[in-house]
Amino acid sequence: MKQEATTVAAGTAANIELADLIRRNVESMAFPPSEIEAATYEEVSALPRVVVSRPPAEELLATGFVHHDCHRNCGEQAANDRDGKSRQVTGWLPHGEDLILHSVAIIANQWICLTPQLVPAPNRFEFIPDPHLEWRNADGGATRTAFRHGNEVPKALRRDPGRHIRMRDEFLVLVARGHSVIEARDLMATSAF
Repeated sequence: MKQEATTVAAGTAANIELADLIRRNVESMAFPPSEIEAATYEEVSALPRVVVSRPPAEELLATGFVHHDCHRNCGEQAANDRDGKSRQVTGWLPHGEDLILHSVAIIANQWICLTPQLVPAPNRFEFIPDPHLEWRNADGGATRTAFRHGNEVPKALRRDPGRHIRMRDEFLVLVARGHSVIEARDLMATSAF
């Protein structure tokens, strides 16, 4: 009985974390469009791609890597590698028609994603290394921000920014009508925008 309660609590915590991730993603993808985003999208889309491997989430979590913080995971891997065989590479993760800012590590010449996923994800995927990205410290070194050609980059480059804005608006309507965040996400997945 105690183990069953622990399993239910873990499932509830995972659903809460997933719902929070969904909310943040919907909101973060609905920023206003810009000419810089459009030009960057075209330029990045033409860059060469590599194939990255992702170890099982359980292994990554057991090693101390955390969900949703690829930049920190890879930066810490490189900083803590006594042999100097690890390097953080920041670029873009193709996701549908969008490109998501992402970091992976090169460890002993292998491209590896060190970020455990909350939802099942392929163990191999394409990644676009971006040699024009640079990290700058902010807040006295407390945070780091990615820049490209002197411009701060968003967390994603969207092929159709208006679609994401419409999706966010519909998502908020569905939640306001009483749908859970997860139900609203699932309904959005079947809608045409």
